[in-house]
Formats: sequence, structure tokens, C-alpha cells
Amino acid sequence: MGEAGAPEEPVSSGDANLLGDFLYKFFRFNLTTIPRIHTLYFSRCGESGGRMLTNVQPTRSRLVLASSGSISIGTNLEDRFLEVKGLALSYISQKIGSLPSDILAKDQYESPEGSLSIETLQTEFGIIWAIRLSEPDDEVPGRSWSVELSAGKSTKEILIGFRLNCFSRNYDFEFNNSVPRVLRNLVNNFSYSDYGYRLSQRPMIIQSASDAEFLYDLISNKKRWRNAVVVSCDDNFDALVNYAGLAYSLSGAAHVAAINPSASFHLSSLVGKELSVFDRGVRIYRPNFSEEDQPTRHTLILKRQIDKVPIVIRRGVEEAIRRDCFRISIERDKLAQAVPSFVDVRLAATKARLSALNEKKSSNDDVLRAEIEARMAAESQSESAMSMALQEEELRKEIEAERDNYRAQLYAIRTRVEALESRLSQAGEQLETGSRPTSYDEISAWVEENFSGKLVLHPRAKKALKSAIYEDVGVVCETLSLLAGEYRKVCLGEMRREEFEEVISHKHLDMSGSISEERAKEFGEEYFIKWRDRKLFLHGHIQKGNSRDERYCLRVYFLWEPEDSLIVVGWLPSHLTNRLT
Repeated sequence: MGEAGAPEEPVSSGDANLLGDFLYKFFRFNLTTIPRIHTLYFSRCGESGGRMLTNVQPTRSRLVLASSGSISIGTNLEDRFLEVKGLALSYISQKIGSLPSDILAKDQYESPEGSLSIETLQTEFGIIWAIRLSEPDDEVPGRSWSVELSAGKSTKEILIGFRLNCFSRNYDFEFNNSVPRVLRNLVNNFSYSDYGYRLSQRPMIIQSASDAEFLYDLISNKKRWRNAVVVSCDDNFDALVNYAGLAYSLSGAAHVAAINPSASFHLSSLVGKELSVFDRGVRIYRPNFSEEDQPTRHTLILKRQIDKVPIVIRRGVEEAIRRDCFRISIERDKLAQAVPSFVDVRLAATKARLSALNEKKSSNDDVLRAEIEARMAAESQSESAMSMALQEEELRKEIEAERDNYRAQLYAIRTRVEALESRLSQAGEQLETGSRPTSYDEISAWVEENFSGKLVLHPRAKKALKSAIYEDVGVVCETLSLLAGEYRKVCLGEMRREEFEEVISHKHLDMSGSISEERAKEFGEEYFIKWRDRKLFLHGHIQKGNSRDERYCLRVYFLWEPEDSLIVVGWLPSHLTNRLT
């Protein structure tokens, strides 16, 4: 394989590789409780005349990228820590010009114009050094950026946290998504790793079965929080998107791999056909991958969408991929612990200095200055938390609006399709296309072709079909057709239950509840499926035959999804566990 190599040993055990855990260990308190200190400060300000009114439009901030990892310590931990600090300061000096000659030794620093801030948190457990650079956007008036880098040094490792924030008076958050050079330099100059995998500014080249297995291990890694972008190529590794450019612009923010046809075929055998990538398409494998995921969760871009289109459209697809990777980076669990913000580190450091002064019984002037620092840090942290909450609320509304829009479009299309199907049925036309399957391998594709929008096989059901031994494939197909047709009409109120019971009775089928939900819990997850991020109970059950021999007994477990007017089949054609089995 190319750049990726083999998985490394995990850089640390458990969740100890979270920078925020340093803060918690250092102070034994949750940072989110600290901002209460600024309440008294504001109440006193109010006594002297309250807040001033202004017609200046407030600046809105948005976190656009977050990354974390660890770097190898080399032969000397202290030297490597200085190298990391030096790399960050070199990047900043190229941005704002000369820095103080002793800047590398400074624990705290604030540039006169406020564009550069440094903070250091020191305790018996280790050190966190944090730096923040703020600069205006060269192209968009009223917009600025801040780059935050934190490096945590313990006795045996160096942990890295990175944040990119955008500030805009005009709420203009549209930009080309590409990681700042300082993060790319960290990835390129050091052995930058996370959850046991080395990150790179170059794409992984997947060209053999062992490479595909390596990629599958990465995709299915439960600790992975980055997108894994897999680009399908021809035998010469020619692709329809610039995967080298994607890897470069997403250094440290995503995994990018190029895969040839033979390795792609092997990957398909591991992830399943529905979750594979093929024929020069692109698939984005999102975090928390499961073979039971709906294929739509892991975006697939087909060849026909990017082949023979204007270059501007293809570049737009690449930008959409980068934008999705940036978004996923800030939606990870425990973000505040994995990547503490600069204001979090500063708040902890000012609190530590205040505590140290009180213990030493320092002069009132020193204590007062430390209290003011702590209050200002608490105010900044509170404002940052409020900004993040506003951002999350805005994104939630955007996602809900997008979901409602797609749902409305889907409903309109479904209504039109069903109206056309009704006309065809009244005219005596056969609605099913093609012949019915004669083997279980053909059922999934047949269902998708004939019952789209009416009935869907959950990934667990598709997996069960691979090992099915029930003797009559035709009966299985007929049962699915009845569920997608007549039973769905019952659920929609378009057919009486008694009529449906009569139909299935003629076919020697019987429908009932699967099992009580309380009893189902005795058997783990067997009777439950994950559907659209919800855990749902397979309440329905249709059967034929009473034998315990799976060759002669049919069972189909399903549920009705009212929001989408959809039958979801969770298991077939064999028994699930019950007290009898």
C-alpha cells in the first residue's frame, strides 16, 4: 500500500488521549461551572449605569474545523515539545511579522494589537501550551479568522488540539474549505496519529486485498471521528476527482484513499455490496460505521454524477466533500474534551494562578489583578459557550429545514407515483417489473426495484438472506409483495384489516404481533433495529408453517414507519429467539 502503511499501536489507552482530560485531572472540576464567577462582575457593572446601547452589528462566530491527535516524541520529549511550539510560532511570524526574541520561553503573552495570545497551564501532571492567532480575511470585509493550537505534554506523550474559528459581522460563513498550513505542517513534519492510525497529507493507495482489509479496519474503527473518503479509480489509479488535492486540503481533518478495482471488489466483500464504492465513484464513510447502516448514511457519489460534466461541477463536488469533512469534525462526541478551546485553557490557567497567589498570601494588588484576569477569562469562556450554543441551534434549524424540504419533495413524488400506479392497476397492467427472484441473492435488488418508497429491507435483513435456507423463495417474495402492497394500504387506511386477513389466509399465511416489547428485551437487540438514529421495535410478524426446521418454516419480522409511510423488514426468513426456541 501507499502512504498509509500499517496501523500503529494506539498512542494511548482508553480516553486518556483527550487534552481536556488534562484539565479535569489538573483541577478536579468541570470547566463549564467556572463561568459563574462572571455573574457578580456583570451585576456590579450594572450598578454603575448598566450596559450601553449600540447600533453596531455584533460579530457572530462559528467553529468550522476541529482536529486532535498525538505526535511521536522521538528521542527526547522536551526537544520534541519545543519543536512543536517552534513550528506554530514560525507559522505565526510569517503571518504577522517579527515576534519577541524570547517568545518561545514565554508562558503568557498578548501582542499589543491583540492578534496573538499565548497561555500555559502548568501542574504536577503536565503542561498545556495554547496559542491563538486572529487575523482579518483578506477578501471579505467584516470577516476574520482565529487559529487555535494546543499542545499537551505529559511524561510520555504530546497531544495536539486544533480549532479554526470564523467571525463575521455579515454572517458570511461561505468559504473554500481547506485546512490552515500550520495543521498541514504538523501532519507532514511529525508522526501525527489518532486512534492508532497515522495521518498524512497524501492519499492512501489501496491496491491489494491486504490494503483493503487495512482500509476496512479503519472504516469500522469505533474511535474514528473523521470521515473516510474513498475514491474508486481504474487500474492506473486515474479518477474523476482530484483525490491528491482532497488529501492535501483535508490533512489532519479526514482520511482520503484511492482504491483500484480489484481492491474495491475485496472491500465490497467486507462492507457489503450496498456500502461499497465502485466504478470510479466516491463514497464518504462517516464515523460510527456499522454494517447495519442505511447506505444513504455514507454518501455515495456515482460515476454518472461526475463524469462528462463541466469542470466547475466536478470542483463543486470536491468542495462539497471538503465541507462535509469539516462539518463532521465539529460534530464529534466529547469535542470540548478532545480539543479544548483557547479560552478554556486560559480560564483554567488564570484560576490556577489565582489559587496559587491565595495560597502564598500574596499582596492584595497581585490577587486583584489575578481576579480580574480570571473574571475576564470567565467572560470570554461564557461568550464562547454561548456562541457555540447559537451555532448548534442554527445548524439544527438548517438540518431540520433541509430534512423537511426533502421530505416534502419525496411526498410529492410518492403521491404522483402512486397515482400513476393506481391508473396502471385499474387498466389491468402488472406493476412489478421483471421476473421474481429464484434465489435469495436476487431478493434485495428486486425489492429496491419494485417497492421503493413502500418497503425496505433493513441491512440486518439483507444479511440474514445470505444464509437463508427456507425452501420456497417464491413464498418469501409473495410475502414481501403483500406487505408492500395490501398491508401498507391497511396502515394507510385504504384497506380494511379484515380484507387483508382474508387475502393472506388464502395463501396460508398468518400475521400477528412478534412478541411483547418487554419480553423482547430479554433477547438483547434481536427484536430491535437502528433506524434513522432511533432504536425501533420489530412489532410485526408474518409466518407460514409451524416447524422448527428453518427449511420448512417462514418468519418475517417488520415494523410500520408512519413518518415515511414505509414497511421496514428487520429480519427474515427464519425464527428470532423466543422462549420456545
